[in-house]
Amino acid sequence: MKQYLIMCRSLTYAQRAERVLNRAGISAAVVKAPQSLLTGGCGYAISLHRNFDRAVLLLKNNGLLRGKMYKRENDGEYEEFIT
Repeated sequence: MKQYLIMCRSLTYAQRAERVLNRAGISAAVVKAPQSLLTGGCGYAISLHRNFDRAVLLLKNNGLLRGKMYKRENDGEYEEFIT
């Protein structure tokens, strides 16, 4: 199963993003970002497994999309991508 990570600029922003997505019926969770993805800044991300495009749109519309986005395939490797 694919996993999507949306990096957040702070724990507070991650929590806000989680609330926005959950209220819209998109299952999302705040997680500690893997060390391999940290390049400074906050170590928290939003994790979701489906409805990625809808989630990105909601977060953009609410001013909560600021960080990099990653996709993890079944091989366990994360790949950065831009929508």
